[in-house]
Amino acid sequence: MKYLWGNVPAIDVLNLQGNEGLDYTGDFRLLFGASGDCRNLIKAIGTLPPTYTGACEVVMNDKDIAIVARNALLLLVAFLFDPEIAAPVMLHLWYSAFVPAELLSLMRENILPLIQDICSKIEPKPPTKLFSKTWVFENRSLSLALPKQSWTQLLSYFEVPSGLSTTAAKNLRVSTTLHPDRMDYVDRGLFNYPPGQRVAMRRFREDGILLPFGTSRGDYDTPNPTFFQDKESWPMKDNADPLAGWSWQDITPSTTSARNDIYGHLCTHLYSTLLRFCRKCRQFTLKIRLFQTDILALPDLNTDAKTPQQGGFDRIEVSNVIDGGYIGTAPILSSFAPLLKPPHQNPHATLIGLYLNAVHEASTSTDQIVSMAEELTRVRQYMPITPCMLSPDREFSAELLRMLSAREFFRDLDALFERYCRMLGIEGMTQAAGMVMKGKNTVVEKWPMRLGPRATQEEFDKLLASMHDGSERYVEWQRVG
Repeated sequence: MKYLWGNVPAIDVLNLQGNEGLDYTGDFRLLFGASGDCRNLIKAIGTLPPTYTGACEVVMNDKDIAIVARNALLLLVAFLFDPEIAAPVMLHLWYSAFVPAELLSLMRENILPLIQDICSKIEPKPPTKLFSKTWVFENRSLSLALPKQSWTQLLSYFEVPSGLSTTAAKNLRVSTTLHPDRMDYVDRGLFNYPPGQRVAMRRFREDGILLPFGTSRGDYDTPNPTFFQDKESWPMKDNADPLAGWSWQDITPSTTSARNDIYGHLCTHLYSTLLRFCRKCRQFTLKIRLFQTDILALPDLNTDAKTPQQGGFDRIEVSNVIDGGYIGTAPILSSFAPLLKPPHQNPHATLIGLYLNAVHEASTSTDQIVSMAEELTRVRQYMPITPCMLSPDREFSAELLRMLSAREFFRDLDALFERYCRMLGIEGMTQAAGMVMKGKNTVVEKWPMRLGPRATQEEFDKLLASMHDGSERYVEWQRVG
C-alpha cells in the first residue's frame, strides 16, 4: 500500500511573518525527514515574499521509492519547463490517474533522457550501491541520491505497464475505490458531505481525474505510470483523497465555478499554487537534494550540517514519524537535534513534529463516558436532534451515528495531549536531546484543524466532511543554548 498523497493539509514550514520576518533576505536550509509528497516544500517556497533574494537549500527524504521518484519527476518538470507549461503537467502527474498522451510524450522526450544517461553509466554496478546525480538549471539545481536498483526502477515511471489498456486500468482502479465490499464505508463518507458535493466525490472515485466537474475527460486517455506500476493493483487505499492534503480555507469557490464542485476548486487552487512555485523558483538560488533512506540514517548523509561552518538547518520537519506507532519521539529528537541550528545562529530555527495518534492513545473509555454529556451539548449547537434520530425503528440511524462521531471535535484536546506527554515522558526525552519544547508555536498552529469555541456552522461542516477530527497536534522544538 502506497501513501502518494498527503493526509493532512500542507504547512508553510518557514512562516516568515511569525519568525524571521517578511523582510528577511538571508539564506535558508530546510530538511524534510519523511517528506511524503512535496506539498510542504511547494507551499513554503511558493509563499516566500517577492522581496526574498537569499539562497535556499532543501533536503528531502522518504524511504519509499514511489514517493521519491514522483517528487523527483515533479521537481524536474518545475525546473525544466516554463511555469505555464510545468504547472498543469505537475498537477496531473501528481493527482490524475489518467493523463493526456501528449503529457507522457513530453516527459519521455525531455525528462527520461536525464534518467537514462545515469542508468547507462551505472549499469554494471552492484544494485545496492548508492549513486548521486545533480542537474543544474540556471539558478536552481536538483540532486538525486539513489541505490542503483532504484535508478533502474525510476525508468518505469515513464512507461505504462505492457499490456495494461486504459479500460483495464480504469477497472483496476475502480475495483479498489468502488469495491462492493467497501460500499458501506463509501456511503458513510459521502453522508458527511452536502448532497451536491457527493456527486463530485463519486465522480472522482469513478474516473480519478482532477478536473472541474464539467470539463471534458476525452484527452485523459493514458494510464498515469507514476500510479500504475503493474497490471495487478491500484497502489493506494480506496479513501485516498487529494482534498486531505490541502486546507479547506484555501480551497474556495471562484466567482465562475459551481459552488459544490469541490474537486474543481481544488484543481484551480493547485494550478495557481504550482504556477506560483514554478515562478518563484526562478527568482533566487534554490538547491534541492533528494534521498531515499530510513529517516534515522539521514543524519549520517548530512554530516556537514553538524559543522559550525554549515550551521545546520533552519527548519526540520519530521512529519508524523515522531508518533509512538512509528519511529517515536526520543530517536527523532536525539538524531536530529544536532542538525538544527542553535539559537545564536538562528533564534527561529525549529524542529516540527506531528502527532496524529497521541490524543486517541491517551483517551480512555472512562473519559468518553464522563465527557459525553458536555460534548453532545456542543454537537447539538451544530447538529440539532431530529425525530428520525430518536425513532425506535432506527436505533442506529445514520444521523445519530454521525452525531456521535462528531463528539470527537469537542474533546478536551489539551488535557489529553498533556496526559500523553506525561505517559511517554516527553519532557525527559526533550531535555536528553538538548532541546526545549516551545510553549507557543511560531511556525504552525498547535491544533490547526481544531474547532474554536466560536466555530461557525461552515467550519463545523467542513471538518465533518474532511478526513480529520481536529486532534492533529503539531509540536515545535528548539535547541538549548
